[in-house]
Amino acid sequence: MTERTPRKQAPEATEPTDIRYDNARGRLEISWGDGYESAYGYEFLRWRCPCAACAGEMGRPGQLQFVKELRPEQYTLGSIQIVGHYALRPVWQDGHDSGIYAFDRLRQLSEDGAADLSERALKAEKDR
Repeated sequence: MTERTPRKQAPEATEPTDIRYDNARGRLEISWGDGYESAYGYEFLRWRCPCAACAGEMGRPGQLQFVKELRPEQYTLGSIQIVGHYALRPVWQDGHDSGIYAFDRLRQLSEDGAADLSERALKAEKDR
């Protein structure tokens, strides 16, 4: 009897192959199964927190709908956790950790995340 090592299937487009966070630049970077690269600013992600407290639920608004800007500790990343095989859970410095960002949702946000980073870079250039 011979043993066979199961072949790993190629990762799907919405499956990350590498996840990096860069606190110095304030961004999360993801390499996807199809070779696509995404980057998201921490503040961008916090504004899009999918938890009920932030985003609202059952027709009730979330707390982020009532603020115009976030405090730095609300978008400074403390750590990040993998949730099963489908999502990330950021733990923000203010202690908030109930937002679970599904990989497919992060992939959908890729273009908006890139646009946000570009806008912030242009603003920073102008402010110099």
